[in-house]
Amino acid sequence: MDKEKNEQQSTENRTPGWVEWVRSIGIAVFLALMIRWPVAEPYKIPSSSMEPTFVPGDRIFVDKHVYGIRYPLNGFRIPFTRKTMWYADNYLKNGNDVERWDIVVFKSNEDRMEHDTLVKRVVGLPGERILIQDGKLLIDGEHVPTPDYLPEIYYTTPIQYNQSEGFAQIRDDKYSLIPEGHVFLMGDNSGSSRDARWFGFMPKHHILGRVTSIWWPIGRWRDLTGYTDSPWWYGFWMGGWFVIRLFFGRSWSTRSDSLGGLVCKGEHLFVRFALGIPVPFTRRKMTKGRSLSCSDLVVYKSKEISKNYEDGRIGIVAGVAGDKVFLQDGKLLINDKPANGTLESMSFPKEGANDKYGRSKGKEFSTVPDGHIYILTEEGRAQEDSRCLGWIPESDIVGIATRVWWPPTHVRSMSKSIKKL
Repeated sequence: MDKEKNEQQSTENRTPGWVEWVRSIGIAVFLALMIRWPVAEPYKIPSSSMEPTFVPGDRIFVDKHVYGIRYPLNGFRIPFTRKTMWYADNYLKNGNDVERWDIVVFKSNEDRMEHDTLVKRVVGLPGERILIQDGKLLIDGEHVPTPDYLPEIYYTTPIQYNQSEGFAQIRDDKYSLIPEGHVFLMGDNSGSSRDARWFGFMPKHHILGRVTSIWWPIGRWRDLTGYTDSPWWYGFWMGGWFVIRLFFGRSWSTRSDSLGGLVCKGEHLFVRFALGIPVPFTRRKMTKGRSLSCSDLVVYKSKEISKNYEDGRIGIVAGVAGDKVFLQDGKLLINDKPANGTLESMSFPKEGANDKYGRSKGKEFSTVPDGHIYILTEEGRAQEDSRCLGWIPESDIVGIATRVWWPPTHVRSMSKSIKKL
């Protein structure tokens, strides 16, 4: 009766797998949005309007805080529609002024366009009078040459003005004088670019950020602003690593061959925090996560194994809270039934006087208490698992080993490998 009650309680306490996945995905999306909103975001170049600076397929990074912090979701396009939501015409926190020749990503001011997020170069600033004449850019009547670091640009005008509103082509203030709080944007490949000559002066708050670099393909890597030498760049990558390391998982290096060759010395595993997201620098959890199951491959810690608590070991869950475990002639029985799967093929002969957990049918050494699990490694290593260490507290579990990610020639899924043991 007690065994059935324990099994029922254990089952009731286990979080369904889909709940864990929904929770993890929700947290991941939230953290991703928190990075993409005020810090940086990648984009893909869809057209040739910025050639030769960008070509279709280039992946770029955009610094989203340089001009100021935008209001969340301001300029958000409603899914499955071509309607864009605007509720503010300024920044939450102002940053640097836009400069001529900056390349920016922005939300178009044209209604119901198929693509409302565009990338162009700033050629005109607030208060300036802009004209295009004989392929040259005139600002306040003076020719403004492009800097040496830019590709040679010949600014075209549409064949007929009725193809555009005539911005930068007609001297009338309506079409040439850039209002305060606005900029004039054009593509480097002006003959194939729909830009400010059509949609006019762009409000600054439509700008999402400044393009800092081409990051893919590798052969086209290019730093456009010196941003990769700034603290913000290193902070972005270090911050991303820090978030992953604290909340989602960690890498763990194996120091010896384990589990009959399942993992090899020098391999690096990704250990997922499936049992709940940890509170940084503590052993507490923000979320409950899912419960462990027999045959889960876990990384765990114990001060009994090493004085350095950070030294972990890898093992297989052989019993959870409420389970009755017994090693009969080296073979594992769980609740008086032979273990299934991976554990069925493994043998654990007795290894000395301290090898006593799972050797007796007495409750002290056979029934896994609440908040603990029974872990087995392999023959010859009883001193590193529950046979000698006893019941392992769930708080000592680092996470579930999901994949070998290094070296590249060894990459594999652990869930698939463990079934082959």
